[in-house]
Amino acid sequence: MKTPARLSVLLLSLGTLTAASAAPWTFALFCDGRTYKGEAGGKDGVNMTAVHAIAADIASLKPDLVIFPGDLVNGDAHYGPLSKQFATWKEAMAPLAESGIPVYMSRGNHDVKQDTPKGAAEAAWKEAFPQLPRNGPPGEEGLSYFVDHENAEFIACEQFKGIEPGFRAGKADDATNHGMVSPWVIDRVKNSPARWVFVFGHESAFIGHHEDCMANFSQERDALWDALGKRGGVYLAGHDHMYIRRTAPDITGKPVLELVVGCGGATPYPYDNSDMNATLDRHARTTDAFINAKPGGKPNTGGFPMYFGYVLFKVDGDRITGVWRAFTNYDTKTFTGPVAPEKPRFEALDAFSWPET
Repeated sequence: MKTPARLSVLLLSLGTLTAASAAPWTFALFCDGRTYKGEAGGKDGVNMTAVHAIAADIASLKPDLVIFPGDLVNGDAHYGPLSKQFATWKEAMAPLAESGIPVYMSRGNHDVKQDTPKGAAEAAWKEAFPQLPRNGPPGEEGLSYFVDHENAEFIACEQFKGIEPGFRAGKADDATNHGMVSPWVIDRVKNSPARWVFVFGHESAFIGHHEDCMANFSQERDALWDALGKRGGVYLAGHDHMYIRRTAPDITGKPVLELVVGCGGATPYPYDNSDMNATLDRHARTTDAFINAKPGGKPNTGGFPMYFGYVLFKVDGDRITGVWRAFTNYDTKTFTGPVAPEKPRFEALDAFSWPET
């Protein structure tokens, strides 16, 4: 596939890391690597083919760290206990562990299943991932936390432990919908000393396909958005099984960047419900810079079919650049991927810089 000249320039910028310039550094982002109905290449609730191929490609590029905002596994008992499913996910992500690249995760809605007795899902998470920081608020150790790296701070946002019973999807009802974004996360954004603040959580900030997301928790979402806007921060998410690069305004009208990279192997969804955002709270509409989703919603940028993949970021002083690397020889319609002697093929189909010039 021929790469456009403008994209090539951004790719060259992203890839130029020299020994003489130690300041720039990189990290990768993807999530939603679960299976749904036992797709080919799936095992214990994990799309092994897709997740392992993505992890291996990331490892070959040697980023400093990886962010994975949830739905590591399917979670249903049909696939075995959560402990077994999490172990399989770690098996799929082995290329990163073998390369010494740390991975930081937040829980997705599928990672909190099998919560009987109550607290069992959290216990399984903490047993599987004891390396996650315990520096979050009381009761959310290993769930909400922060990681300082170079000139950035990554803040994991636990979005499920505090949700009140009776949550109403598709409604901005603050009397019922609260507990998805804790005050601790918002305070951390406001008070972080880092130049760059990245918040990551499973649920997207705005409706794409799923009607259950942070948009239903309007006061909490808007408080987070305004804090990110003031800091020039970025929100990283999944839940919608697609790749979306978009912005939405904070209370002052300043655009805040959101990356939805839920294209790690889970069944693709269309980008078909985004117009609902205009009916909620601030009546905010997103500005969609790049869309790659299952056909049936808004057209995909460039006319590309739906692909799995990940985003590789470069942080260089006051600017970040990013590339979405798509897994282009994996058929997401039939869930069949490379077979010997064919190898996974990744191609850069979107590149961007932030802040926008």
